Amino acid sequence: MSSSVLLYVFCLTSLGGQPQKGTENKTIELDVATKAKIVDKVAETVTEKYVFPDIGKKVADHIRKRLKEKAYESITSLDALAKELTKDIQAISHDLHMGVIARGKGPMRNAPPEVQWSERYLKWQRFQNYGFKKVDRLLGNVGFIALDEFVFPEMDGKNVAKETAKAAMTMIKDCYALIFDLRDNFGGREEMALLLLSYLFEKPEHILTQYNREKGNKEIWTSADEEGDKVADIPIYILTSSHTVSGGEMFAFVLKNRKRATIIGEKTRGAAHKTHLTFVPELGINIAIPYSAMVDPVKGTDWEGKGVEPDIAIPAEKAKDMAYKMALDHILETKPNRMERTEVEWAMMEVEANLNPATLDAAALGEYVGIYGKRKIAVAESSLTYQREGGTIYKLKPMSKDLFAFENEAMFYVRIRFGRDDSGNINKIILLYDVSPSQEFAKTGK
Repeated sequence: MSSSVLLYVFCLTSLGGQPQKGTENKTIELDVATKAKIVDKVAETVTEKYVFPDIGKKVADHIRKRLKEKAYESITSLDALAKELTKDIQAISHDLHMGVIARGKGPMRNAPPEVQWSERYLKWQRFQNYGFKKVDRLLGNVGFIALDEFVFPEMDGKNVAKETAKAAMTMIKDCYALIFDLRDNFGGREEMALLLLSYLFEKPEHILTQYNREKGNKEIWTSADEEGDKVADIPIYILTSSHTVSGGEMFAFVLKNRKRATIIGEKTRGAAHKTHLTFVPELGINIAIPYSAMVDPVKGTDWEGKGVEPDIAIPAEKAKDMAYKMALDHILETKPNRMERTEVEWAMMEVEANLNPATLDAAALGEYVGIYGKRKIAVAESSLTYQREGGTIYKLKPMSKDLFAFENEAMFYVRIRFGRDDSGNINKIILLYDVSPSQEFAKTGK
């Protein structure tokens, strides 16, 4: 029995992901005969179904040899055996999508495998908002979508996540730039990736060619169906990390090769092949077997074992700020009106502060101390403070030299910039507001 599987399911397990509650098999004891049956079934399935027959045969020969060498003799649980077989399979194939998964023992264990999988999947996906962890309009009119997986748009003719995806794209359709955060994306359904990719191109694009062992080659195209809310004419930025895998890599790979997006962050993991999950309930296992390879139609290459190289290599934790800065720079280049420019420049202060954190010692802070009209700047507990006419004392945090923000989030709308005279001495403060005109106050004393 075979069923199409989410691209990430096995890959996540092989990377050390924790099984969900109710799926453990660690207490199941194995005898020699059962282990031999499992190894033989895995070897037979790999030989018959793996996308590259020659490699499939090598994998099968390797695990059968390991069995004869009694490499699995001391293993006493299905989970442990599945992990060891997976390690041996990947040592030969170098394919992160291929391996063995121990089946669950939850309350639906007597239901057909497809029913168990779909019921658990649908319940979990509703809770996870179908992979859309955050959809936002950042200051400066930059769209932001954090997408941790690509799920089924539809299943059995019913909407699963298609309407959620459309709603996300509708929300950001008027933005001037768009950031997709795929740093924690562990793959998923090609259908969802194609749905989203179709919003990013003006017309259908031949983005991949799929090689299938049994059916030959198939061209993969974006769709012309998503007409209403396309964002085909704005800059796209893709955030990646060393954890980005499978479908997340495909999304970045396509947009990079089509020169439709700038990839920012770290090289991705390198798992490219599409996978089927073969259910073997009588032996307590499922077998993940890649059945096709996806290649670029022009270059003839994929990202299997290589990953997707970013256009701008930067630690993953800095990728969002870098993409945000690039988006804001682009918007400024389009000569926005005064109100738009004010918001973009306000956002730029923060993103530049995040990219280049300012640190000031006590001596440097002392330079700013003084009286500025009715306002007092002092130092307390190694922080600069602001107080107006004996009122509340607020701590300030440096954003850059001479620019400070309030630590209190309620004061998000105002920042303080210190001005200097021709000799470089502090001679005033300038209160900057997110939407209102700035105010200046000369230094009147110490």
